[in-house]
Amino acid sequence: MAQATHLKRSPASLFGAFVIAFGVFVLWYLVSRELGFADALTAALGLVVAAAVGVYIRVADL
Repeated sequence: MAQATHLKRSPASLFGAFVIAFGVFVLWYLVSRELGFADALTAALGLVVAAAVGVYIRVADL
């Protein structure tokens, strides 16, 4: 049986995940502010969504 090899992800994948997560949060904040939902709860929800998207991008290595 063949041995499983550990694939090493590049630092570009991590950097890309941070950039995408930051972009998602900025867009979330700007759209929510434009719609009149600029409060702390909406910003916190935006952080959660941005973090989830960033983790997904990092894990999926898109």
